[in-house]
Amino acid sequence: MEPPPNTDPAPAPPQRRGHLVVWLGLATKIFQSGKALKVVLAGVAVSGWTVLYSLPFALALTATLVFHEWGHLRAMRRFGIPTKGMYLIPFVGGIAVGEQAKTHWQDVYIAMMGPVHGLAMTAACYMGYLATSNHLVGLVASVSALVNIFNLLPIHPLDGGRVVKALVFSGRNRWAFLAFAAASAAFFAVSVMLGLALLTFFIVIGAIDLMASWRQIATDQKAPLDRYGILFSLAWYLLTIALFIGIIVLIARDHLPGSEIAVHILQS
Repeated sequence: MEPPPNTDPAPAPPQRRGHLVVWLGLATKIFQSGKALKVVLAGVAVSGWTVLYSLPFALALTATLVFHEWGHLRAMRRFGIPTKGMYLIPFVGGIAVGEQAKTHWQDVYIAMMGPVHGLAMTAACYMGYLATSNHLVGLVASVSALVNIFNLLPIHPLDGGRVVKALVFSGRNRWAFLAFAAASAAFFAVSVMLGLALLTFFIVIGAIDLMASWRQIATDQKAPLDRYGILFSLAWYLLTIALFIGIIVLIARDHLPGSEIAVHILQS
């Protein structure tokens, strides 16, 4: 009598299993490094902005955010602060990730270098548009001006709010801290009245941070700015805002693509 045929499935070839293990290990390392997450977030962000607005606007906004955050990363690296790169956050913006600054001068410098890079990009694209009349170049100039002046609002955790918070903490003055909180509350009321949802979101996040740091002002461990440092930082901050306002006026006068957005935000 012949034995019954073997119906058990054939085992997978060892080579295929080995390849599968290698690919899984490689995928795990990529995700752990954060590179895959950056790519996914950037893809979702660009796709979302393209659907909501247009591909040229999405490209202009992406270029603006990348250059702005690159300024923050360069500043961190100048002080030897370890960084993990930048991330594009869909429908919100971008963020440069690194360890905490050790002094309030580092806080100011890192916060300001994003808008400073943005100012250079805005000026270069504005002049490039005047020379070439290229629509995308003009759109980048308009969007860059808008994004960077928005970031200079004195609201934590925007760049302007980080600068003002560093100045307040350097002065060790609770009244100045309360004035900063009151200004945030006033901006919150205005943003709600005007329906500026993104600004309202940032103000809420900043208010939570301010409440958490109220007790830290008297025991802050970071090296403070001296009087010269406070005056210099304040002048740098205000001058950068003034330069952005000036270039936005020029952009509106020359009718660059997207300039109506910047003018509307500035008037608001």
